[in-house]
Amino acid sequence: MKAVHSKQVSVFSFIVLMVLVSCKKQESETFSNKIIYQQLLNKTEYFNSEGIDIYKINYLSDGLKIEGFIIKPTQYKPTTKLPAIIYCRGGNQSFGMLDIRQLKMMNELALQGFVVLASQLRGNIASEGIDEFGGKDLNDILRLIDIAKSLDFIDIKNINVYGISRGGMNAYQISKLSDDINAIAVVGALTNLFESSKFRPNMYKNVYLPLMGDTINNRKEYIKRSSVYWHGKINEPILILHGSSDERVAVAVAKQLIDSLKLRNKKEFQYKIFEGGNHSLSNFKKQRDSLVINWFITHTR
Repeated sequence: MKAVHSKQVSVFSFIVLMVLVSCKKQESETFSNKIIYQQLLNKTEYFNSEGIDIYKINYLSDGLKIEGFIIKPTQYKPTTKLPAIIYCRGGNQSFGMLDIRQLKMMNELALQGFVVLASQLRGNIASEGIDEFGGKDLNDILRLIDIAKSLDFIDIKNINVYGISRGGMNAYQISKLSDDINAIAVVGALTNLFESSKFRPNMYKNVYLPLMGDTINNRKEYIKRSSVYWHGKINEPILILHGSSDERVAVAVAKQLIDSLKLRNKKEFQYKIFEGGNHSLSNFKKQRDSLVINWFITHTR
């Protein structure tokens, strides 16, 4: 019996050793200890882009498991540090989650030599928690910046933020919260939630009201998300793009912020209103992407 027990202990020890070796191997293959899971998505039915590697990741933010993506060029020297773009998604909760269309947009940025990091944010079918539409979910973006700073292939002096719609609103908010941002570009960004509530009453009823409360009792929460009230705290170079036919965010609120930045003589600030442009400027895709890419390249330090 003693010999059998000794053999069982030996087998158990071997299994434990193999598990530890496996965990160590997995840890060494992980980009950063801030990432708890990663999966290379190349060469599948949906992801088959040459020149880039696409990773789906999970990371922790306020103890919540959050899904995100890292897209990086495959061809670069190990000693080369690449500029990064934090891409901020639009929508709310499970609406507007990162999908094939948005990943293709990020692919184009990566093909220009950027490492792109993006988050699904909290409170949807991919991530834990509750979406606060610019509340604690901002921590999910800040954690991406922490991850970017920990990656040995990213130039931490060149971490940029690019946001569309709600993502543009978040980009402005992140500017207030982080000193690690190099430059910002936004498309169809929310800048005044009071005006947006009037422009889209259904958005107020179905999203703002349940996620933030009403505009009277929760006025401070609306101001926190409305950059027209604190534009003086945005110090980075800003590129603002908006469509005159934006059906989701009125071009008037973009002009409010543009006029405010002009009045305070904001340096390194550019804008373009696309006549007939829609919310995401998908009907001006080439011009949009070219302006955004050139903006970040121009401001690479």
